[in-house]
Amino acid sequence: MKPLIILFDLDGTLIDSTEAILEGFHHSFDVYKLPHPKDDEIKALIGHPLDHMYSSLHVKEDLVWDMVKTYKTYYQSIYKEKTVLLDCAIEAINEASKIARLGIVTTKNRKLFKRPYDALWSYGCV
Repeated sequence: MKPLIILFDLDGTLIDSTEAILEGFHHSFDVYKLPHPKDDEIKALIGHPLDHMYSSLHVKEDLVWDMVKTYKTYYQSIYKEKTVLLDCAIEAINEASKIARLGIVTTKNRKLFKRPYDALWSYGCV
């Protein structure tokens, strides 16, 4: 057994889902007919839990969880087409797997990110 463990953050390290995240947020603001935040404001919050992101974008507390649900439903329909593997992600995992046990950490639902990135799993990222 390899004594070293390397954990990869998923978003921004192995994949780029910025386009899907931005589109999901803008969609939810459209649904609730709210003024859209700037893309840079949303990007600055990526990695935080969705409820925190909406609260930080000045969404009223009583709407936050409705908007989270709207976002998640829409995101699920677009994320595969709007998310890409970052350059050299597979190569980095391949090299790291030679010296360590690997894992992926994310705030995303595992069901959402596993299917389109099965190649990551072949390197022992569980």
